[in-house]
Amino acid sequence: MIRRLAKFFKDRRGVSTIEFAILGPFTITLLVAILELGMVFLVSGSLENAVLASSRFGITGNAPDGVTREDIIRDLIDKNTFGLVDQEEVQIETIVYDNFSDIGRPEPFADSNGDGQWNEGESFTDVNGNGQYDTDVGLAGLGGAGDIVLYKINYRINTMTAMFDPFFRTIDHSAAVAVRNEPF
Repeated sequence: MIRRLAKFFKDRRGVSTIEFAILGPFTITLLVAILELGMVFLVSGSLENAVLASSRFGITGNAPDGVTREDIIRDLIDKNTFGLVDQEEVQIETIVYDNFSDIGRPEPFADSNGDGQWNEGESFTDVNGNGQYDTDVGLAGLGGAGDIVLYKINYRINTMTAMFDPFFRTIDHSAAVAVRNEPF
């Protein structure tokens, strides 16, 4: 009986199968994780490139007849994301400011109760003239000559496989750049 056991343990046939059964799942998981992260970084980088290309076009204010600046910006985003981004899901926001220091600044208000935030009934200075208090003084649009424009692109990407859904099912990407329009 001992000879049979010794012979069994010396037999090396099938060892590769057992090693693969042990290491295979980890290797496959690692490869899928690399592909998922690669896609995340590729989409993120292409969105950054797209927002830069859009802003470079937008500062000139030059659009051919029959085409709006918004259409050209959307087309530039499509070209610069290599078809990885569903254009129906992309959110494009352009906000116009007077100065770079105004970006993200709320409208000034009289903090009558001292809580550090605007509350209904507190007076405020309507900087953008829309008749309501805003947490950002910018106005939607592409602006005119010399205006500061913040270009923002937001996109939510789903994971390619369900393997990582317990950790993150979707990833929100955003890219933004602020530029001053040329005098056109």
